[in-house]
Amino acid sequence: SATEITTETLPKVLGTACDVTAPARGSLKALEAVTTFAFKAGQYIMEVAEEGTKTAEADARRVESILIEKAQFEFEVQQKLKELEQLIRQEPGLRLEAYALREALMQNMGKYQATLARGLRLIEERVAFRKNAAAETQASRYQDMTFRIVRNDAIQKYRAQFDLAAQYVYLAAIAYDFETQLLGGRPGAGRNFLTDIVKQRALGEVVDGVPVAGRHGLADPLARLNQNFGVLKGQLGFNNPQTETGRFSLRNELLRLREISDDEWRAELKKRIVGNLWDVPEFRRYCRPFAPESAGPQPGLVIRFPTTVTFGLNYFGWPLGGGDSAYDPTLFATKVRSAGVWFENYLGSGLSQTPRVYLVPAGADMMRSPSGSDLETREWRVVDQKIPVPFPIGFSTLNDPAWIPVNDSLSDTFADVRRFSSFRAFHDSGVFDASETITDTRLIGRSVWNTDWMLIIPGGTFLSNPTEGLDTFINSVGDIKIFFQTYAYSGN
Repeated sequence: SATEITTETLPKVLGTACDVTAPARGSLKALEAVTTFAFKAGQYIMEVAEEGTKTAEADARRVESILIEKAQFEFEVQQKLKELEQLIRQEPGLRLEAYALREALMQNMGKYQATLARGLRLIEERVAFRKNAAAETQASRYQDMTFRIVRNDAIQKYRAQFDLAAQYVYLAAIAYDFETQLLGGRPGAGRNFLTDIVKQRALGEVVDGVPVAGRHGLADPLARLNQNFGVLKGQLGFNNPQTETGRFSLRNELLRLREISDDEWRAELKKRIVGNLWDVPEFRRYCRPFAPESAGPQPGLVIRFPTTVTFGLNYFGWPLGGGDSAYDPTLFATKVRSAGVWFENYLGSGLSQTPRVYLVPAGADMMRSPSGSDLETREWRVVDQKIPVPFPIGFSTLNDPAWIPVNDSLSDTFADVRRFSSFRAFHDSGVFDASETITDTRLIGRSVWNTDWMLIIPGGTFLSNPTEGLDTFINSVGDIKIFFQTYAYSGN
């Protein structure tokens, strides 16, 4: 700077001595300053020139970009123009297509209007039809009501009595089917008669109280049932049954406790104690009670067991072993004639001498078909119902307008179930003794093969205190045995 040049020009030695280099240093410093200024000026000029070049280059690029964009814009405009020209060329065809679519729309509108009009006509026709049908129906109802009012009351009673007679014939066919056990496809099978009985609308011909076959009516199937059964008596062995007496041990043959201690036998009996027999549905339905329900709970033993008549199995369905008993499967039906129950080690136990038990077949009776060799079985849900006795009908009864055959001509109703009474059980002396049996024939006709037998032993039959009586009985009895007298048919 100028200050530094001036400073260098001034002498650095004062006094008599003379600084001869001061002017030279000032000149050199001035020269340095000038050189530095010239260099910086040149550098600035170069920088300005460089900036100008960059600015000119950027301007050139912007101009070029503008030109490119202009060219692109012109190209797009040309393309748009070409597309517009193409659309203008397509316009006549599209206009014709639009006209065609408009014409189709007008035609569809016409079809819609025609369909709508047809629907309205159908609705009107339906309304008219319903009015006519309602009028005809109402007229028919009045005619039917008039017919019912003026219809002869005797005809109504005849029809009701005919239905009752058909019901008895139907029951006869069921009984015939149960006894013969013929399969439905076999000639003379009971099932073949059932549909025929339902179809009948007349009584048929009855001569001297005997129905005659060959005429339409209830008498025809009834006569054919009677004739078939007369023939089957000999074929199936009904006139030559095979009788048999057998005893079955519940301890040995049912529970398989032959060599087991008495404790396990008593434990099995205790499992079958019921606190109140009224809680057992089968007791309530099938058994005549020994005391009213209002007398309180009645504890007892309920022993349930299925039975079978199958080759290789004992009576209770176990594999046949030593000491077991079984019925003959070659006989198509083995039925009960009488039954009894024995108690082993019962005497001397301090209990009543006349204990009473129930033996109820609560399951389905099983029997085999007598025809063929495939041993096919049939199952029957037998309900032992009362069959009401029909009383004679007189003219005075028919003239009574309140008389109804089902209600007024029968001794009972078909819904009543014949319930089982208890029978006496005896002490088992080890051998069969007729004096120690009671031949209860209440089970006569029932199959020994049943899916659910029930032996019901009330506790009150041993002692007045039923709980104490059951305990004493369980701790003393050694076995319970069931006795059957049976009759069986071979079916050959």
